[in-house]
Amino acid sequence: MGPPSAKKTKHAVPQHEPSAPTPAPSECLFVDSSFPWDEALQVERVEWRRPKEICAKPQFIIDGATRMDVCQGNLSNCWFLSAVACLSLYPQLLEQVVPVDQDFGEGYNGRFRFRFWQYGQWVEVLVDDLLPTVRTQDKEKCGEGSAPYNLLFMHSQERDEFWSSLLEKAYAKLKGGYAALQLGFAGEALVDMTGGVVQSCDSGGPSLELWRNLSHLLQRGALICCGNTQGDLETRNSMGILCHHMYSVTGTSEIQTLEGSVCLLRVRNPWGHTEWAGPWRDGGTEWQSVMDAHKSEVVILEDGEFWMAVEDFQNNFQLLETCHLGPQSLSRVGQAARPWECVTYEGRWVKGLSAGGSIACIDHYWMNPQFSLTLLEDDDPFDSSQTCSFIVAVMLKHQRLQRAGDTHVACHIFQGDEAHAYLFQEVLRRSRPLLSSELCTNHREVVMCANLLPGHYVIIPSLERVSDEGDFLLRVFTEKGSSARPMDNAAPCGKILLPSVCPSESQCFSKFMQFADRDSRVGADGLQKILSSLLSEFVPPMKRFTLECCHCLLAAVDTSAVGSLCWEQFQGLWRDISAGTRIYCELKRKEADGLGKEQLVPALQAAGLQVNDFLVRLARLRFADANGFLSHPDFICCLLKLQSGIGKFQTADPTGSGTVTLNYQQWLQLTIYN
Repeated sequence: MGPPSAKKTKHAVPQHEPSAPTPAPSECLFVDSSFPWDEALQVERVEWRRPKEICAKPQFIIDGATRMDVCQGNLSNCWFLSAVACLSLYPQLLEQVVPVDQDFGEGYNGRFRFRFWQYGQWVEVLVDDLLPTVRTQDKEKCGEGSAPYNLLFMHSQERDEFWSSLLEKAYAKLKGGYAALQLGFAGEALVDMTGGVVQSCDSGGPSLELWRNLSHLLQRGALICCGNTQGDLETRNSMGILCHHMYSVTGTSEIQTLEGSVCLLRVRNPWGHTEWAGPWRDGGTEWQSVMDAHKSEVVILEDGEFWMAVEDFQNNFQLLETCHLGPQSLSRVGQAARPWECVTYEGRWVKGLSAGGSIACIDHYWMNPQFSLTLLEDDDPFDSSQTCSFIVAVMLKHQRLQRAGDTHVACHIFQGDEAHAYLFQEVLRRSRPLLSSELCTNHREVVMCANLLPGHYVIIPSLERVSDEGDFLLRVFTEKGSSARPMDNAAPCGKILLPSVCPSESQCFSKFMQFADRDSRVGADGLQKILSSLLSEFVPPMKRFTLECCHCLLAAVDTSAVGSLCWEQFQGLWRDISAGTRIYCELKRKEADGLGKEQLVPALQAAGLQVNDFLVRLARLRFADANGFLSHPDFICCLLKLQSGIGKFQTADPTGSGTVTLNYQQWLQLTIYN
């Protein structure tokens, strides 16, 4: 347990020959040349061996993958092992990470595959089965038919079982090497193996309430790890509990004794040994007082696992990490999922564009990405509270791989309004967040589990400094009917929006019909007349759109390339123009004739676009004047063209692969008429 190691990974093959995993020349087995080499492998006399060189009859899994197959080796990665032990309680979840249709029999080629959840999607990691070993002189320990090699890192209690060792190697590859697994928190591994959301808290409070809460969480399919945060690293306290070491909570039981009921927790040490030495330990005298009818409820546990009373648990474990599974994972384990609706968004903090620093950076904080959160009253007749439950999680991507140990994530939630209005600098200067996370100093993800009254809110994720950059993943779990989304331009005409006058729908329809042709359609010239008439009624009046601008606006909406718009198409276009106009008026400086670079970034963000420096550069090159400013017509054309182009790309790329295939006609329409 503790912060990730800050040491740099070395990718060069070590100079001493025994470390290089080279198969025998006669073998045609897979060798993973991309596996990262680092200082964790700088151990004297390390030899890389395949399982068939370690024992006579290796097997991938023996009698199912269980928590007893998870034993720690020569790495301080108990956080990872405790997470694997938790996952092993749910075979359906473990099989999602560890495919069982692979072994050392027919079809064996030295290649094994594993799957991990990474930032919104499952990725497959391939590794060879060359594992670091050291020679042992204890032939009795090796067993009959085994070679004198002991695995250096994670292993099973069964010498000829290798799924856990290969899983650890695959996870090390994902994170940048074995050294990257030194020290951490179990919650990180739980997220990577389930796609869930992890909440960290302390074990304080009433004992019975804690026991009931943990029982409820386990029944609902939650995965729970615990840790002792006192004393020196992995030294034992007076009762045998290791300090700064992660354990797994694997079960609960309430038993009746001659003195009354006792609430017990079942805890697992990933080492496979070194157990609790206090009351209710294995073989303890307390078991003699258990009523006969309840003796079957608890069993004699295997090495590394033990029972303890909840009061003793609180005295010895201060940290709890609970992985809340999403609806998809819950359905895999047959649990009754809560009515969660989950949405996921990716974003990026870019210096000078979308990196506003912490809330203390009052001059720049408004630049951070913003997301609207709408909470609706729950229709659950059994819930008497008036509040809505939700979870917000902001994850800094690639933290371990990039050794970004000094980059810290935070999140704040502000009051919003029905217009989903973007919170600009002046608004944030006089606003205070309703909810705030602690600055996340040790974890890559900050999680907020809270309740608020039904209404509209704004989520702002941030890093600590305006110079900090990084990619992030935002996940929001809400009850049914509620929603979360990036701040967009779908706001209706409303209270804080400028300009102060918006024509009604009937007025817009009247203007449209005034300039429409006999087929009730308008071309670019008719569109110019309608917009001139409507915008002249704004306060203050807007600059006139040129005919070229109207051609641009028409092409952004006219997906069939017929050269004119019907009323429904114009109606949607007008909503976009109105929303863009409000954004323009909100951000335009009084002394400037248009939007400069500093205003363009939040303006595009307020319209719901994911902004980066490349997109802003293109927008300014295409639409800004010689001084770098965008007038009102230029900004509206820029906004509509970007929304149209991005929307068409996303339509042509439904899987989100980042690549589309176009025929000649589609290419011409996108490049010439858009």
